[in-house]
Amino acid sequence: WARFLQTGDGAEPGAGLDWTCASWLHDHRVAAVAADNLMVENPVSGVDGVILPMHMLCLRDMGLMLGEYWNLNELAADCAADGRYEFQLVAPPLAVTGAVGSPVNPIAIK
Repeated sequence: WARFLQTGDGAEPGAGLDWTCASWLHDHRVAAVAADNLMVENPVSGVDGVILPMHMLCLRDMGLMLGEYWNLNELAADCAADGRYEFQLVAPPLAVTGAVGSPVNPIAIK
Protein backbone atom coordinates (compact mmCIF):
# COMPACT_ATOMS: atom_id res chain seq x y z
CA TRP A 1 0.00 0.00 0.00
CA ALA A 2 2.88 2.34 0.63
CA ARG A 3 4.01 1.83 -2.99
CA PHE A 4 0.46 2.42 -4.22
CA LEU A 5 0.11 5.64 -2.26
CA GLN A 6 3.43 6.87 -3.67
CA THR A 7 2.54 6.06 -7.27
CA GLY A 8 -1.27 5.98 -7.31
CA ASP A 9 -3.80 8.76 -7.43
CA GLY A 10 -4.03 8.93 -3.63
CA ALA A 11 -7.42 7.21 -3.46
CA GLU A 12 -7.65 4.32 -1.04
CA PRO A 13 -8.31 1.04 -2.87
CA GLY A 14 -11.04 -1.17 -1.49
CA ALA A 15 -13.63 -0.64 1.20
CA GLY A 16 -13.41 -1.13 4.92
CA LEU A 17 -15.82 -2.51 7.49
CA ASP A 18 -18.92 -0.53 8.37
CA TRP A 19 -19.39 0.43 12.04
CA THR A 20 -22.34 -1.95 12.27
CA CYS A 21 -19.89 -4.88 11.95
CA ALA A 22 -18.69 -4.21 15.50
CA SER A 23 -21.63 -6.08 17.02
CA TRP A 24 -20.92 -9.14 14.84
CA LEU A 25 -17.25 -9.08 15.88
CA HIS A 26 -18.31 -8.85 19.53
CA ASP A 27 -20.91 -11.62 19.24
CA HIS A 28 -18.32 -13.93 17.65
CA ARG A 29 -15.67 -13.09 20.28
CA VAL A 30 -13.15 -11.79 17.75
CA ALA A 31 -10.03 -10.54 19.56
CA ALA A 32 -8.43 -8.55 16.73
CA VAL A 33 -8.84 -7.57 13.10
CA ALA A 34 -5.85 -7.09 10.78
CA ALA A 35 -6.12 -5.58 7.32
CA ASP A 36 -3.62 -4.94 4.55
CA ASN A 37 -5.04 -1.54 3.70
CA LEU A 38 -5.08 1.98 5.11
CA MET A 39 -8.03 1.51 7.46
CA VAL A 40 -9.95 -1.43 8.89
CA GLU A 41 -13.12 0.63 8.65
CA ASN A 42 -14.74 2.54 5.83
CA PRO A 43 -13.60 6.17 6.24
CA VAL A 44 -17.10 7.37 5.30
CA SER A 45 -18.88 6.46 8.53
CA GLY A 46 -22.47 7.37 7.72
CA VAL A 47 -22.91 8.49 11.34
CA ASP A 48 -23.48 12.23 11.62
CA GLY A 49 -20.91 13.94 13.82
CA VAL A 50 -18.88 10.78 14.49
CA ILE A 51 -15.45 10.28 12.97
CA LEU A 52 -14.26 6.65 12.81
CA PRO A 53 -17.10 5.02 14.79
CA MET A 54 -15.66 1.52 14.22
CA HIS A 55 -12.44 2.61 15.93
CA MET A 56 -14.41 4.02 18.87
CA LEU A 57 -16.53 0.89 19.28
CA CYS A 58 -13.70 -1.61 18.83
CA LEU A 59 -10.74 0.06 20.52
CA ARG A 60 -12.40 2.14 23.22
CA ASP A 61 -15.55 0.20 24.05
CA MET A 62 -14.65 -3.45 23.31
CA GLY A 63 -10.86 -3.58 23.69
CA LEU A 64 -10.68 -5.20 20.24
CA MET A 65 -7.37 -4.43 18.53
CA LEU A 66 -7.28 -3.14 14.95
CA GLY A 67 -4.22 -3.69 12.77
CA GLU A 68 -3.72 -1.72 9.58
CA TYR A 69 -1.14 -1.78 6.76
CA TRP A 70 -0.31 -5.43 7.42
CA ASN A 71 1.67 -7.17 4.69
CA LEU A 72 -0.09 -10.53 4.60
CA ASN A 73 1.38 -11.86 1.33
CA GLU A 74 4.01 -14.15 2.89
CA LEU A 75 1.56 -15.52 5.46
CA ALA A 76 -1.04 -16.21 2.75
CA ALA A 77 1.56 -17.97 0.59
CA ASP A 78 2.75 -20.09 3.53
CA CYS A 79 -0.81 -21.08 4.42
CA ALA A 80 -1.55 -21.99 0.80
CA ALA A 81 1.65 -24.04 0.56
CA ASP A 82 0.87 -26.32 3.50
CA GLY A 83 -2.93 -26.02 3.51
CA ARG A 84 -2.95 -24.84 7.14
CA TYR A 85 -4.84 -21.63 7.73
CA GLU A 86 -4.98 -21.77 11.53
CA PHE A 87 -2.24 -20.24 13.64
CA GLN A 88 -1.61 -18.30 16.81
CA LEU A 89 -0.81 -14.68 16.08
CA VAL A 90 1.46 -12.83 18.47
CA ALA A 91 1.79 -9.09 17.78
CA PRO A 92 2.72 -7.16 20.91
CA PRO A 93 2.62 -3.35 20.68
CA LEU A 94 5.27 -1.05 22.09
CA ALA A 95 4.90 -0.54 25.83
CA VAL A 96 3.89 3.12 25.79
CA THR A 97 1.47 4.22 28.51
CA GLY A 98 -1.70 5.79 27.10
CA ALA A 99 -0.83 5.03 23.47
CA VAL A 100 -3.55 3.92 21.07
CA GLY A 101 -1.32 3.07 18.12
CA SER A 102 2.01 1.31 17.76
CA PRO A 103 4.11 -0.62 15.29
CA VAL A 104 4.19 -4.35 15.99
CA ASN A 105 6.47 -7.27 15.17
CA PRO A 106 3.88 -9.94 14.32
CA ILE A 107 4.67 -13.64 14.43
CA ALA A 108 2.32 -16.39 13.22
CA ILE A 109 2.92 -19.70 15.04
CA LYS A 110 1.54 -22.84 13.38
